[in-house]
Amino acid sequence: AASRGIFAAMRSSLGMAFIRRRRASIFTGDGLLHPGSTRHYQARKNARSGYIAQAADSDWREWLPETVINRWFYRLEKWRAERSATTYPISIDICNSGGKFGQAIPQPQLVLRKGFPKGTWEWQMHMYGAALYWHLASTPGEAVAEIKPDMLKGKAVLEVCCMRGGGARYLAEVTGCSEYVATDDSEENIELCSKLHAPLPSSLRFETADAMGLAEKYPAASFDTVLCVEASAEFADQAAFIKGVAHVLRPGGLLLLCDAYTPSALRATLDAMKVEDIKEEVCIDIGRWVRATGLSPVEFGEHHSLGGVAPTTYLRILARKA
Repeated sequence: AASRGIFAAMRSSLGMAFIRRRRASIFTGDGLLHPGSTRHYQARKNARSGYIAQAADSDWREWLPETVINRWFYRLEKWRAERSATTYPISIDICNSGGKFGQAIPQPQLVLRKGFPKGTWEWQMHMYGAALYWHLASTPGEAVAEIKPDMLKGKAVLEVCCMRGGGARYLAEVTGCSEYVATDDSEENIELCSKLHAPLPSSLRFETADAMGLAEKYPAASFDTVLCVEASAEFADQAAFIKGVAHVLRPGGLLLLCDAYTPSALRATLDAMKVEDIKEEVCIDIGRWVRATGLSPVEFGEHHSLGGVAPTTYLRILARKA
């Protein structure tokens, strides 16, 4: 408690917002930053949708004092969250920061089977967490309000890092996909998924798989869509992950990602896509809708200005294999 007060006071003295925390959660990945190539990206303002990642020769704001301080505090906060993290209660099976997109999700009763009272933390985790999944799976363009409910209808979907599988179960039931394979590198998580969601919908199955070893696990051109919610920015080897995605995707298949990206992680991801001939069609800042839930234990708030850029930007990425 004392250390949290010290950190808050330090941030306040530097004029940066301190985001209220709800509960700690476990973060996947090694927590390290892996520099990308020499290609750089910067955020440009879109009046309708927010900031969009855009290729640029360089972004000098990354080296300004405000940027360096923001990045340092982000790393410190994440280190503290990882050190003090506890697993989500067993009652929670959709584990992400969620999103408030101002739209009702289809069949909300599917994520409220356990009867959580409306407005409770558990209710918010499931409702807003499902909303983030639905947004990723039904929004083909930049505009948040323009959804395509049948975007995954009849498609074979592979989810990477499903954790407890609640989002996978929800999408398998509401999207009309022909097949939904939800994977995680933790055998414990996969065993828990099978118990929590039994009996499974006919289209859904849970399997253990390493995000960096998709090519060894699945045949070539076996999925129409690869989806990953709040894990991809922390992968130790972005090139290996994207190479695996390119292997399992059919021609014209989609890669759907959302996470809080550091500039280096974003560069590594987009550069790897270019190498594998996966074309980025949407790379849009959805941080304002994710921050509105108050469910993330680590600040990822954007603060782009002439004085610096944020340590992370919460992005939704849609890319298509050639």
